Amino acid sequence: MSTPIERYLAYIGAVRSLSPRTVSSYGDDLSAFGSWLDANGSTLAGAAERDIHGFVASLVRSGHASTSVNRALSAIRGLYRYLMRYEGISANPASEVEGLPGKRSLPEFLFEEEMSAFLAAAAQDGFAGARDRAIFETLYSTGCRVSELVALTVDTADLRRGQAVVKGKGGRERVVFFSASARSAIAAWLPFRRERVVRAAGKDAGRLFVNARGKALTTRGVAYLIERCADGFAVRKHISPHMFRHSFATHMVGRGADIRIVQEMLGHSSISTTQIYTHVNLERLRSVYERAHPHGAVKTVEKGDIAATSRESEGPRSAR
Repeated sequence: MSTPIERYLAYIGAVRSLSPRTVSSYGDDLSAFGSWLDANGSTLAGAAERDIHGFVASLVRSGHASTSVNRALSAIRGLYRYLMRYEGISANPASEVEGLPGKRSLPEFLFEEEMSAFLAAAAQDGFAGARDRAIFETLYSTGCRVSELVALTVDTADLRRGQAVVKGKGGRERVVFFSASARSAIAAWLPFRRERVVRAAGKDAGRLFVNARGKALTTRGVAYLIERCADGFAVRKHISPHMFRHSFATHMVGRGADIRIVQEMLGHSSISTTQIYTHVNLERLRSVYERAHPHGAVKTVEKGDIAATSRESEGPRSAR
């Protein structure tokens, strides 16, 4: 007979469509929570708020990062919501327990010039060169996760309209867009893909990006291709698949895109997740401000002047 934790994990995987990785992580957290309750003479049904605090404290003492502690707390809250709804538990002892404040590091990204140089370096001839260039252009053009990239199919990649539908976290679908260079790179790749799949003489699963054996590329395979290309790259940064996504968002925000539009393009459920990309270059933000704000075009005059700034007189306000 299954346990409440096993039933909850099955529920979030099948009904809420959480990724296998998330389900596995929650499973580890809840297993640790169950063991802690056993060791401290309590049960899932009998746990109180003090037990949740005690478990959280044990994680902190063990050296767990705040992100790991908060994930465990999220798993416990979700478990009790499930138990209240489906299994007759009367209260959620974790509902009032606050998470730990987390230190959020800024994402690593490539500057526009660095990204252009990296994409140019990937422009090699043959099967591997065409595929790698198409993958890199697609990651940067769409801002999609690598798991979404490897799930793209020939049918869902609409080159004529320059877009595709991807399924992100929680099974949420969204539209992503191919730039002109991405469309060109994918079009150049398709003949190589077709020839390799035919040569493999196996069933074509329809995935857009395949390996040398004609089989669908995995997320790890894409990471390896990026690492291989980065080995000879002059910029000393650890270039990962997710760095393309960070660069996409950073460059969009840096060029003045509305943060909520970027949120939609990235598939973030919360605007707070997207707001981290507002760390863009201050001069770029200033440039957007000066172009967009009616009073933006100001210039600083000599120090000591009583009037600190004056209006630039280059044409009427409407021209700004």
